[in-house]
Amino acid sequence: MSSSAQKLPRLKPRSGLKVMYASIRALLLRELQTRFGGYRLGYLWVLLEPLFNIGIMIFLFGSLMKKTLPGIDYEIFLINGIVPFFMFRTGVTQALSAAASNQGLFSYKPVKPIDALLARNFLELFLGFSTYIFFTIVVLWSGYQMSFEAVPELLFYWFLFFLFTVAFSLVFMVLGDFSKEVAKFLSVLFTVLYFLSGIIYSISLIPQQYQSYLLFNPIIHIIELMRHAVAPTYPLVQGISLSYFLIWLLGTLFLGLLLYKRFERRMVKSK
Repeated sequence: MSSSAQKLPRLKPRSGLKVMYASIRALLLRELQTRFGGYRLGYLWVLLEPLFNIGIMIFLFGSLMKKTLPGIDYEIFLINGIVPFFMFRTGVTQALSAAASNQGLFSYKPVKPIDALLARNFLELFLGFSTYIFFTIVVLWSGYQMSFEAVPELLFYWFLFFLFTVAFSLVFMVLGDFSKEVAKFLSVLFTVLYFLSGIIYSISLIPQQYQSYLLFNPIIHIIELMRHAVAPTYPLVQGISLSYFLIWLLGTLFLGLLLYKRFERRMVKSK
């Protein structure tokens, strides 16, 4: 054996986490190109959709909410509802086609369906939080007041909502692999959730005897906690609970991982 061959360095095998990180990073860059590369508006559309929704709500209900909404400006109220909800909605919707869209890549052993899902969810987190920062700067520049005392709590709530998005994405990625009709159901579900999650109105304005029914929805709990973090004078109605949201998060994550483990091979196989 030649001396040059003996000097060749030995390649160390990468750990599973490093392989997964490399896979997610490559898929994330691919998602950026495929989702925004073909549109002239590009990333601007990420800002336009919530901007239209916020603008319409302020136009329709701004005057009324300024008189009835307790302890928070309606603009800040909407930003801390619409923007995180859109992250959740888009993340779960994108998960439906995560396996099918990357089917050809699964021939490479390191690439798994869960990597494609996480790449899409991380992209939504980045876009959603960037949009949130942008709108927050705009409202502060416009003279509205927000509290920065609970920023760590706010970031923690965003992180939990992101995990909630991943958990639901896992469930619907598996369901979407079985039937494309799930997309129609999901569209209706998010329309209903938009109006039942306190996104455009405060649950405190609902008669107390009906509030308990709305509080079965875990999204209300995390959204209200986000609003309270940026506006401590915004009161939390009785029943808002971080523990309740965490139970939903852990239960959904367990179900999602269970379904994924059971049907991963099915998603990897070409159809």
